[in-house]
Amino acid sequence: MNIDRALERKLTRARTQLLLSQPFFGALCLRLKLESGALPMMATDGRRIMYNPGFVEALKPAELEAVFAHEVLHCALGHHCRRGERDAQLWNQAADLAINPILVANGFTLPSGALLDSALENLSAEEIYARLSRPGDPDPAAAQPPPSSSANTTENSRQQQPNNCAPGSANERAGNGATPQEGAQTGTSSPQAAGCGEVLDAVDELGHSATQAEKSRQQQEWSIAADQAMRAAKACGHEPASLKRQLEESRESQQDWRAILQDFITAQEPSDYRWSPPNRRYIASGLYLPSVERTGVGTIVIAVDTSGSIAAKELEQFAGEISAICEQAQPEAVHVVYCDAAVQGSQEFQRCDAIQLEAKGGGGTDFRPVFEWVEQKHLEPVCLIYLTDLCCHSYPEPPEYPVLWVTSSRRQAAFGETLRITAE
Repeated sequence: MNIDRALERKLTRARTQLLLSQPFFGALCLRLKLESGALPMMATDGRRIMYNPGFVEALKPAELEAVFAHEVLHCALGHHCRRGERDAQLWNQAADLAINPILVANGFTLPSGALLDSALENLSAEEIYARLSRPGDPDPAAAQPPPSSSANTTENSRQQQPNNCAPGSANERAGNGATPQEGAQTGTSSPQAAGCGEVLDAVDELGHSATQAEKSRQQQEWSIAADQAMRAAKACGHEPASLKRQLEESRESQQDWRAILQDFITAQEPSDYRWSPPNRRYIASGLYLPSVERTGVGTIVIAVDTSGSIAAKELEQFAGEISAICEQAQPEAVHVVYCDAAVQGSQEFQRCDAIQLEAKGGGGTDFRPVFEWVEQKHLEPVCLIYLTDLCCHSYPEPPEYPVLWVTSSRRQAAFGETLRITAE
């Protein structure tokens, strides 16, 4: 009984201290019910924070505050609603690698073994997951843990090199040859190797797996709560660092990129008005108006960046969506161009053909060759769609036809429209 009371006081003290010193995290932490459970460390499903009493007892007060903030940030960014069909273990690791640098930047002392990788900083959980799921990438559990003090950790994070978009392993991208310090957990594929806890899938009020509609509702609810907590923290002079952009991107991830992609293509579809038949939508109101006659789009060009930055799963998913949309839009032809630093190949699909992407290349990146290829072939596309990570600055002059850049990164293209795709 005494142990339970001491544990309860420790948990209450940590949440109170978090509310006083880090009001953004503290206010959101109060939204989550605390429950003791049979799990290795801590976990959240967006409604509760479940904890292992032994794990909590072993933590220092500052570390417990950091773990609470860790779980809160999972919820604020909607990680419990965004996994989709991704592997749960790898999703946990990707989400931890996305939020731990934010906690470090805010002065938190993470427990020994928490995942950190300078090469993956400033990336979303989806972007990190895509990189970690590629063959040849290292076990994220072997990433560098933080030093013992928050001050040293913050100083160390300033010295780390930024991501340069170069392919290769995470250690190669980091470029510092860092090795895990004493106490780090390495060489394990367990999600508990993160040293902080887990993010579980969202559940409904009855504890059942949440439907997609319920997940969308919860993510929207947390987005509003995070925005309110951010304003309150800013008003009292404690605005958290390195978090505003992540929260904005979390809100963007709720957009259906498929619908946006479909709207872009069908917007190019020519149409005309005709009186026979009249518009059925208005007949019941006694109005006889012309109906819209659509005749299918012209030629579409799809460019695929094959520099090694686009995963096979993204290609497959993108091809499936393009096939479905083209079946509706009925383009005259679809030209697929594969390009890294130069055009490496092309395919042509006729109306109603299923589109299957066969990537060719693997060198550097240059956007100009695709647009030059279109000119050389004397094509007049109604639109060009470029699937890329936008890790390039070699842009051509904007063409006369509309261009949509489809990317899994947060970068913005120099011209045209940019659409973030969420790989599943």
